[in-house]
Amino acid sequence: MGAKDGRRSRRVAVIATLALLVLLPLIFFVSGTHWISSSAAAAPPEVFSIFFTCDTQGHIEPCGCASGMAGGISRRQTFLAANLPSDYLLVDAGDVTAGRREWEILEMEYILKGYALMGYHAVNLGQREIALDLEELLRIRQHYAQLVSANVVDGAARPVVDPFVIVELSNGYRCGIIGIVDDQLEPDEIGAGLHLISPAEALARYLPQLKEEADFIVLLAFTTEAEMHALARQFFELDVIVGGKVRQTVAEPIRENRSAIVFNTDKGKNLGRLDIRHPKDQAREFAGQVHVLEESMEKDSAIVALVEEYKAQLKARDFRPVKDDEEGLSMISTVRSKTANRYTGPEDCRECHAKAFEIWAHSKHAHAFETLEQKGHQYNPRCLKCHTVGYMASDGYVSQSLTPTLQNVSCDACHGRGNYHVKEKSGEDVPGARVLMKTPDCLVCHDEENSPNFEPVSYWEKIAHGTE
Repeated sequence: MGAKDGRRSRRVAVIATLALLVLLPLIFFVSGTHWISSSAAAAPPEVFSIFFTCDTQGHIEPCGCASGMAGGISRRQTFLAANLPSDYLLVDAGDVTAGRREWEILEMEYILKGYALMGYHAVNLGQREIALDLEELLRIRQHYAQLVSANVVDGAARPVVDPFVIVELSNGYRCGIIGIVDDQLEPDEIGAGLHLISPAEALARYLPQLKEEADFIVLLAFTTEAEMHALARQFFELDVIVGGKVRQTVAEPIRENRSAIVFNTDKGKNLGRLDIRHPKDQAREFAGQVHVLEESMEKDSAIVALVEEYKAQLKARDFRPVKDDEEGLSMISTVRSKTANRYTGPEDCRECHAKAFEIWAHSKHAHAFETLEQKGHQYNPRCLKCHTVGYMASDGYVSQSLTPTLQNVSCDACHGRGNYHVKEKSGEDVPGARVLMKTPDCLVCHDEENSPNFEPVSYWEKIAHGTE
């Protein structure tokens, strides 16, 4: 071959190579393959923050029936609006919902609407979310795209929601957020149609891809602290683990392998913040803090409007949930036998217990339902159980129109069903040699969450009464 022919061959080769380089992205695009950039990773911002929540358990706002109650998503938004830096991630590690009853699912959806307004980047499926069935989760996913989980799959082993998302910060630094939930659960804790693969298997499946696409990886892990540490030791790719399924909030990061571990709980009463600092030519630094959403905080107006819409939905749908009988037996029927002991109103107690009745009538117990009306929670099942008599029992409070004598906290709420007792004292025959009323357990309703200032001695003095 002559020199002229050699030069022509080299030109053809160069042109062919350039054409191939131009066409390659088009080939990958047309074939549906995700094109991964080979450019160098972006430099991290000098500092960025991760704001994290977990274990809200349906507490869209405090009921307000006692002073000093923290939490609520409207206060959460107020804090975020005042404190978000230019570069941040906003995530939830799971258990947004309280359960799988119809009204709890409605509550969950309104919280997720609030999360969308706040700009949450990712919300992990927790243990309570996977108690919902596949059909319900797929329906919810259509409206709330921020849901993630790498190890919750359907019968064909396909992820039910996105395994991970990628968030790009202001300078192009890419943060990958992936979610997992504890797989050590009983079969009845997992919704119909759902299956779990182990967290380790799920991470092994997705981390190689995520490592190529992201400069920084956050794992949302609704699992035990021991499992978080085990995953940190196994997967060096994890930069931060934000966890749940724990007994207390820990914002000061715990180091394990290359990971910084933090976790949150307490039904939405606080918000965690983890600051990640990247000093030039120095090791990465972490600093964490917890911010309690105190009662004194203002409420964000947009989220307040959303909560009011939720309350209106509760009224319109008129939920009437039922539970097992108070004696712990499985209910055979939602209709109680005509001869069974039943709840009775306070007027039936008045004749024999006149002094106790008067003390009760002048107490806050006698106006417990009014407290709900003032806050707009008179249709909220979470509140009705402690502001009425026998709510969710087959013979308990249903509504103001159907069971007016069972609203407020009257005798039966503390001492149990009184119908047999009244009949016996009136000389009627009732089952059993004698009828004993229960000794009250005030902590059933006056717990730390709903009555943070409760003190048994001083509270008893306000309603002190005898048997007369």
